[in-house]
Amino acid sequence: MKNIALIFCFFMIITAQRSMAQAPMQNIEGNVNAIVSKLNTALTLTDVQKNKLPDVITAFLNQRALILPLADSNPKTYDTKLNSMHNGFYRKLKSIFTPDQYTRFLALKPADNDAINVLSQLFY
Repeated sequence: MKNIALIFCFFMIITAQRSMAQAPMQNIEGNVNAIVSKLNTALTLTDVQKNKLPDVITAFLNQRALILPLADSNPKTYDTKLNSMHNGFYRKLKSIFTPDQYTRFLALKPADNDAINVLSQLFY
């Protein structure tokens, strides 16, 4: 009976870990949709732009999620990697946006890293 209880507990732990591992991807997808919606409102995106942005933003947020643990353990390395990622990300956005849209995009940067403003994820 104890063996069955231990196996059951082990199974529950594995299941819980898998659920937690999948949660960030679901969160990223939701954030991407919210970001594209905000950008569409602020920048009046074309259909082509709306189709290109989700892939670029998803790739950036996934990369950022991989280095996020460094923010606490090694802030200098985190900043260096994030700056490099930002350079590539902004280069891709420049190729998607018109020059005017890109200027307006940069003006959307929140003053501080604001957890409530989903656009903060693109800048901080």
